[in-house]
Amino acid sequence: MVDILRMGSNSLLSLQQALNTTGHNIANVNTEGYSRQSVEFGTVGAQNYGFGYLGQGAKIEDISRSYDRFLTKQVTDFTSSQSRYETFVNFSSRVDNILANSENSLNTSLQGFFNALSDVASSPSSLPERQVLLGQARNLVDRQQTFSHLLQSLNNELNTELNLAVDEINVLTNNLSKLNKEIVSAIANSNGATPNDLLDRRDILIRELSSKVSVTTIPQDDGAMNVFIGTGQAIVLGSKNIALQTQLNPYDSSRLEIGIAGQFNVNGYSDLIKGGELEGLLDFRNRVLIPAQSQLGLIVSGLTETVNAQHQAGMDMDGGKGGDFFQVINPSVAGHVSNAGTVSPSVTITDVTNLRASDYLLSYDGSQWQATRRSDNTTVSGAGPLLSLDGMSIDVSTGTASAGDSFIFNPARTAASNFSLAITDPRKIAAAELTTAEPASSNLGTAELSGLTVASNNTLPLATPITLTFNPDALGVGVPGFDVVGGPVATLAYDPASEGSGKTFNFSTLGISFSISDTPQVNDSFSITNNTGASGDNRNALKLGDLQYQATLNGGKESYQEFYGSLVAQVGVNNNQANANLSIETVLLQQAQNYRDGASGVNLDEEAANLIRYQQSYQASAQLVKIADELFQTLINSIS
Repeated sequence: MVDILRMGSNSLLSLQQALNTTGHNIANVNTEGYSRQSVEFGTVGAQNYGFGYLGQGAKIEDISRSYDRFLTKQVTDFTSSQSRYETFVNFSSRVDNILANSENSLNTSLQGFFNALSDVASSPSSLPERQVLLGQARNLVDRQQTFSHLLQSLNNELNTELNLAVDEINVLTNNLSKLNKEIVSAIANSNGATPNDLLDRRDILIRELSSKVSVTTIPQDDGAMNVFIGTGQAIVLGSKNIALQTQLNPYDSSRLEIGIAGQFNVNGYSDLIKGGELEGLLDFRNRVLIPAQSQLGLIVSGLTETVNAQHQAGMDMDGGKGGDFFQVINPSVAGHVSNAGTVSPSVTITDVTNLRASDYLLSYDGSQWQATRRSDNTTVSGAGPLLSLDGMSIDVSTGTASAGDSFIFNPARTAASNFSLAITDPRKIAAAELTTAEPASSNLGTAELSGLTVASNNTLPLATPITLTFNPDALGVGVPGFDVVGGPVATLAYDPASEGSGKTFNFSTLGISFSISDTPQVNDSFSITNNTGASGDNRNALKLGDLQYQATLNGGKESYQEFYGSLVAQVGVNNNQANANLSIETVLLQQAQNYRDGASGVNLDEEAANLIRYQQSYQASAQLVKIADELFQTLINSIS
């Protein structure tokens, strides 16, 4: 009777726990990350009665959770990828909207500027047309500065998000380390039984962490879980968490970098971050934001250099030499905060055609300077004081350098924010040319002098007119050419028979060049003189307008508007690719979540069946106890 009672009681207790576990499952059917728990029954060891072994009933061996590490890892991985692309798209779509808006497009402002130049060329003596040109130039400047401010605002917002993400990561890893400690203690105090609810809570924290950064987990023998982020940086080791921090880039105070608290290494730690919101933010900054700032700046730098150069070659309405149309912008150079020397490098743009939208690292090893294009690690070295790379001249002659000093510069990233007009008086627009060329009225041949171009106005106006007179024996021994009066040379060789299609001459000391074509007759002549008809001359305005179509940027492959179009297209491509990846990762995440829930989640139909099964078993066990009680009462009654 005692054995019957013991078996019945054990069975009742076991089934009560089974019912409690089923109720726990049902109560947590909507709890995120909850893993279904199951009671595992085992037999109580049989007892030898001599004639054989008799069973002693059932007991609970374990309460296990339905957990599939592979499916859980898939959910974690896809959470990280989905969060990365979602963050990237949230920011990149805003840049795409800024640049691609047809009404506010930079191309619209560029077209307005060049249309106004065309109107000045059509009416060079009209002050209203010149005032409209200045208005369109201001509009172009305002548009570039607006873009610059919007992009800088995005950078500030990105920095805020980086700070928030790092703070959230530190909170999560701190909680994970505490949970590790609780789990290890719980397992040790229960002879190895697993605290299932604590394990679920830890999995939830790991998934939340994976939305911030890619996560790799390694379970330990004592029940703890070590967590690594990015490309293998430990962030949770047992009951210890390793905090992250943000810090200003030592070259650029507008940029935040990420590192280990107390062990900050700016040289590449941010580049090791993979997955999650952090990679989305850093990827957006590196692939969209900085290139957009740099390429917009290249347009400004190119426009400033080419328009200024051509404007200086012209003459204004009052007969004065043209000056800068836009304020000259030279690249800024930022030194590392730990530099020990006093050297202050300066960078001057010498050829906008070869400018690249890249950061450059300038470093000194004690004897040699090295400039490195960071986009592809192309380098140039020298002792100084001048280095040349990608259309820039780098001057390191000011101050004294110390070994290890380094600097960062970008030829154009800040150009858009510093873009401004240098001219405010419409009369100072140099629509005319400084010089003019005329054939003598007595010329009998078909020769023409054309393409008179001013490369530099430093030696102009001319001290005296220059006269070119054709002479079949200008250079002697029957070599034809032009006798030159008032020029830097006495003769110019020109053979109509072989050079009649056109030959260009360059008076470099005077900063002018021109071409002669066709066949002159003996004593035919041309005169190059200072221009005295500035108000009605449109030749320089036409040349300024021609800059619209010149392939100035990207190695001489694209005009300003084509270059801007390429920028818009690239931003759009990056945004569309990220959107497509986001859609894919969202579907994959949902599928992985469904698989995980199917394997580990609570099924109410299954739990209802378990309730009925355990209830019936409980009732049968209760009946067993009742029978034992009745037998015992019978025995007592028989004795009494």
